[in-house]
Amino acid sequence: MLDAQTIWFSAADSVQAAPFRSIVSLAGRAAEFLSETGVTPPAPGRVARHGGVMYLWAGPETWLAMADDADLEDRLRAQAGPEVAITDQSDGKFVLFVHGPRARKILAKLVPIDLDEEAFDEDATALTLAGHIPVQIWREEEKFALVCFRSFAEGLHHALLQADTGRI
Repeated sequence: MLDAQTIWFSAADSVQAAPFRSIVSLAGRAAEFLSETGVTPPAPGRVARHGGVMYLWAGPETWLAMADDADLEDRLRAQAGPEVAITDQSDGKFVLFVHGPRARKILAKLVPIDLDEEAFDEDATALTLAGHIPVQIWREEEKFALVCFRSFAEGLHHALLQADTGRI
């Protein structure tokens, strides 16, 4: 893992940076690997949780594994065979939370998908855009989490604040 520069954001009621977590991409024969470790690979648009790790479908035959475990990549690599592509994304991605009573209204201004509770439950995820920024979105309890490339984090944060203040 690289030492990524910390990004500092101004305090906001509805938008905040998520605590740092390990983010690992799994591809190749990852579905077989996950099944062998007791994890049902999430179907397209779904999330699975197992043993303190959250697995998000991230495209065809691709999943993201996330945990508050600095050794997640090493642990997964030790269990997987060479046919599984494991890549640490922790320093290249950034997670923002949108929460509170206005969360859906804020996101509705930027995200072109239905985030209603019935349409987008706690086990749902989507690859989409927030304004012009590519993101993956899911829910963590009452919060919406959006992950983007670290280089877009400041722009995403700004767009979310603009949506929150009614400037978008």
